[in-house]
Amino acid sequence: MSASADSLGAAAALDKYGDEDIFSLLIRYGLYVGALFQFVCISAAVLMENNPDGQSNPESGEVTEREGEPVRTRLHKIRKLEKKKRR
Repeated sequence: MSASADSLGAAAALDKYGDEDIFSLLIRYGLYVGALFQFVCISAAVLMENNPDGQSNPESGEVTEREGEPVRTRLHKIRKLEKKKRR
């Protein structure tokens, strides 16, 4: 029995990862905090409504002014969407 106890003692002495230092604890809990933050962000993105400020939806048929997009292109997109809805 003493031979196996000696070998276990030698193995424990060579194990450099047995005792955790402050840095490894910081890394571990930092990863937990990061995972929790990602979970909160993803759940907020999934559960949040599309228009929180109550602006009108362009799919409702109302033409809204957008910068950089000509009126003709917008009207074409709206007509195309309405045609697709009728199918």
